Amino acid sequence: MKKGLFALLLVGVLVLSVVASGCISGGGESPSSTTSSPSPTETTTSSPSSTTSSPSPTKTTTTPETECGSGEVVIWHAMQPNELEVFQSLAEEYMAMCPDVTITFEQKPNLEDALKAAIPSGQGPDLFIWAHDWIGKFAEAGMLEPIDDYVTDDVLNGFAPMAQEAMQYKGHFYAMPFAAETVALIYNKNMVSEAPKTFDEMKAIMEKYNDPDNEKYGIAYPLNAYFLSAWAQAFGGYYFDDNTEQPGLDQPETIDGFEFFFQNIWPYMAPTADYGTQQSIFLEGRAPMMINGPWSISDVKKAGIDFGVVPLPPITKDGKEYWPRPYGGVKDIYFAAGIKNKDAAWKFVKWFTTSPEVIKELSLQLGYIPVLKEVLNDPEIQKDPVIYGFGQAVQHAYLMPKSPKMGAVWGGADGAINEILQDPENADIKAILEKYQQQILDNMNG
Repeated sequence: MKKGLFALLLVGVLVLSVVASGCISGGGESPSSTTSSPSPTETTTSSPSSTTSSPSPTKTTTTPETECGSGEVVIWHAMQPNELEVFQSLAEEYMAMCPDVTITFEQKPNLEDALKAAIPSGQGPDLFIWAHDWIGKFAEAGMLEPIDDYVTDDVLNGFAPMAQEAMQYKGHFYAMPFAAETVALIYNKNMVSEAPKTFDEMKAIMEKYNDPDNEKYGIAYPLNAYFLSAWAQAFGGYYFDDNTEQPGLDQPETIDGFEFFFQNIWPYMAPTADYGTQQSIFLEGRAPMMINGPWSISDVKKAGIDFGVVPLPPITKDGKEYWPRPYGGVKDIYFAAGIKNKDAAWKFVKWFTTSPEVIKELSLQLGYIPVLKEVLNDPEIQKDPVIYGFGQAVQHAYLMPKSPKMGAVWGGADGAINEILQDPENADIKAILEKYQQQILDNMNG
């Protein structure tokens, strides 16, 4: 692996998509919408471009471990420039080892629309990169190519459990994972000397710093369905169950999670759900902690804050310990239906997603959270406070639903949150969630 070719960059990830659905395509906006929650990993970029990476003339030796195909492999994406730079560099390394292969990256400003227009007409790419939460709707639409014959047990078992789940849908494999993301607790070390290990410790910090009369608060926290998922799912609740394909806003455990949030966290926040406002409060030193994702770290660094990253701390309730379970996303490389060079595409993707050197490079250069077990256990990765902190948070994440029916849930969950926010102190949370549960069911049933 080439070392030191680029400065360490932390990737910005989009919102929601998240998504919230979460987020990951490989690029970057932050999840900020309070009316719809797509994946925080989705990204949009402005000008479409096609880049063909050519083999480096200085690297021509094929190692025995590298399987080489031949011909061109076309990959569509919506990555940010810093991400694309690293991906191209890695592709050049592969092509130096496999000189009969050409890897071409094509950027699409609206990737989903481009794919839906091109794949059915046979004009799509071989591969495309986006968050795992597209896998259900694209598979149901017949726009993905199964790779069941390629994914062996040794390949599958090399990934963390959440990543294994993110590459398959209804018994078939359609994609290969290379990174994950979720939200975590980011704290200012000049205000918080030691990260809270329990929710009670976190609450004590919030109480200490909360001073709304002087526009200072206990915590900064953007609020929408994606961000609130950590608490909705903390006690066993859920917005949507991928197995039953049913919403769960009216489940007692989901109601408990909402009530916990509005009783124990909302009182220490500025009274706004706005993403930009909440983030600014932390960046300006007006809150000791912020709940946000890896896409926010570059701004934290620019603000000059000495910070740490840890998972949201566990809650003790009725003698039991419950971990908040925010939605987690996985970055996938998908195989498109109508793929023109499947064998060469598989060999490249297998190398890219299962080579520890590649995944480590993505982590160190872009701040990606690895899902390859070997890299998760790498001492150098574990020494990086950001990667390690978010990596630990991923262990408690709730995989973003893959079913296309999840699309009907985001609006209802955000609608419930917005109605509660009209009068948080007096809102009948149970009744509101039951109301929007029925609304979601009505939307699902047409």
